[in-house]
Amino acid sequence: MHRIDSIVSRASRHAAAVAAALLMAAPAGAQAQTTAPALILPERVARVTISPAVADIGVAREITIAGVWPGCVPGGAHITSGNFDQAGRGVVAQLILPMTLLPCPAAFLPYTVTTIATPTVRGRHHLLVTNVDGEVLAESVIDTRASDDNRSAFNISGLWYDPASNGSGLTFVHSRTSDNTVFGTWYVYDATGKPRWYTIQNSAWESQGRVLVGSLYATTAPANCPITFLACPAALGQISLVGRVKVTIKDASSIRVEALSTDGAVIFASDAIRAEI
Repeated sequence: MHRIDSIVSRASRHAAAVAAALLMAAPAGAQAQTTAPALILPERVARVTISPAVADIGVAREITIAGVWPGCVPGGAHITSGNFDQAGRGVVAQLILPMTLLPCPAAFLPYTVTTIATPTVRGRHHLLVTNVDGEVLAESVIDTRASDDNRSAFNISGLWYDPASNGSGLTFVHSRTSDNTVFGTWYVYDATGKPRWYTIQNSAWESQGRVLVGSLYATTAPANCPITFLACPAALGQISLVGRVKVTIKDASSIRVEALSTDGAVIFASDAIRAEI
């Protein structure tokens, strides 16, 4: 024991001497930087994707969890509570840390893990993703419904735009908590560069709330609009039914909008994402 203590003591003195020598050899400006600002570490916030996002009971749902982790990254995840035994009950997916004697790198590393959950009752189950200490890293909803239940899968209220078509976009007003109807406006440019305004009305949800279909109306100014006005009064506007519109919900922040002719052919399509303001 005395020999071990002696070795540790000599090692400590040697490390202190090396540190003192390096400090003395460093320029004066470098010594002032020894009290550098604390390192800002990324938050351990995870992203959750559930596939399929909406399905009936008995359909296996793949839960993908991705983020960054300090040191040895999680090796998987498993459902620890809830088990979908009653509608509306919360479900917890806990990350699994690797059991290893090897040293872990002193860095935040990316990870992606998956687990499978199969709901046994219908309802919207609140999903929590936690670490082994119970810290909540992410939240989501596992939506389980009958095949003929066409409630909207997401609330699409807000602004949407297509990054490939700067200056165009859509606005939706979605009454999701009442009658689930949607009114939309779609503003684009035609082949000559003139702005075109359309409204989406008489809408209905299909495909378990993943597809919205409705009537597409064009709004144009009449020919007798006074040229001295920057805008024509609404009463003078001309509204005409030009076809149908189909909005396919990819996920909570991305959609595909298609303008359909009266015979169902796609005449224009746009991939839009939610505008965060």
